[in-house]
Amino acid sequence: MLQLIANIAVAAVITSVVEVFLITNITAITSFLYQTGNNSSAVQRFAFGSTISVLLFVLLGIILFSFIFLMTQRKTARDIETIASAVQQISEGDLSTKLDVVGEGELTEIAENINRMEKDIQELIEKERNSEQSKTDLITNVAHDLRTPLTSIIGYLDLLRKNRNLSPEMQQKYLDIAYNKSERLQKLIEELFGFTKLSYGKVNLNIAKVDIVKLLAQLLEESYPNFVNNGLSYDYVSNTKSQIIDADGDLLARLFDNLINNAIKYGKEGKRVKVNLRADKEIVTIKIVNYGYVIPEKELPLIFDRFYRTDHSRTTQNGPGGTGLGLAIVKNITDMHHGVVSVSSDLSGTVFSVKLKIHFEEGIENFESRNIESRNEEQRKHPGRRG
Repeated sequence: MLQLIANIAVAAVITSVVEVFLITNITAITSFLYQTGNNSSAVQRFAFGSTISVLLFVLLGIILFSFIFLMTQRKTARDIETIASAVQQISEGDLSTKLDVVGEGELTEIAENINRMEKDIQELIEKERNSEQSKTDLITNVAHDLRTPLTSIIGYLDLLRKNRNLSPEMQQKYLDIAYNKSERLQKLIEELFGFTKLSYGKVNLNIAKVDIVKLLAQLLEESYPNFVNNGLSYDYVSNTKSQIIDADGDLLARLFDNLINNAIKYGKEGKRVKVNLRADKEIVTIKIVNYGYVIPEKELPLIFDRFYRTDHSRTTQNGPGGTGLGLAIVKNITDMHHGVVSVSSDLSGTVFSVKLKIHFEEGIENFESRNIESRNEEQRKHPGRRG
């Protein structure tokens, strides 16, 4: 609108200047001719400002104004045509259209808004595709992980049903295997339900005052038999005797229980697990270190993906593989608390680090940038296996 008014003003000014120039000069010339004895009707009309001469000047002014206005509107007309063409292409599904309108004014703003809208649409479509792919992967992995123990259970029970002459020892062995497989199946179903609730916001945070130092000490004490059974010891180091934070105690217990069990399961070769807690002014950092198998660098960005398990063959070394949901649950619970979880792995150990705010604030993002996650999005195209 401002550009249109400006163009009208420019055309009006130029027309006025030209009209004044023409009227002044034509009147002067015709007056001179009349005074020198030229008494033709045309000279008299212009010399004395007849109605016809006035109408001619008005018509000339209209023509001149229209011409100048159209000339100043050429860029605007081209921009409108460009925008109309781009909108048509976008409406036909071509979201690669890029509007390049140079200058200032409403049309430039419209072009920028269309470009922004197009980008938003592309992001929404990509998110929808990722969501659909995630659902497909979820169904595929669930079907696979449910079928594996279920097939074993049916197989061993079928052996017991068909072979009545099996020795009591073999019967007990098959029953034990079927029972262990059933427990694994139950664990998978429970973790799947828990992960689904966390992922789709069906778990409400019950924020309360939690002593994170005592919580970790209690979880490590409860896991002591598991440490002993796997030939491991643990060291717990904290820079404070007590640290109260705002958090959901039950969810944090599940988070760190998953990390401790993960360290026990995959750090068996290292003989010990180290838990370090550091409380700063605003943040508490908990690091859980195991000295087992070194995770390849290319697999680190995928560790917290659901159903991801490393390609390293741990099933034969450490018993049945995990569900692939434990670390995904860790990531979800950390995100719910606006915290950050990360992992590093080299010859000095595999470190899972969790950073939590001491004071929980509702409705804000976590305190560290999540650009790492977006940069690694492209690397998450080839799901592997991790428990």
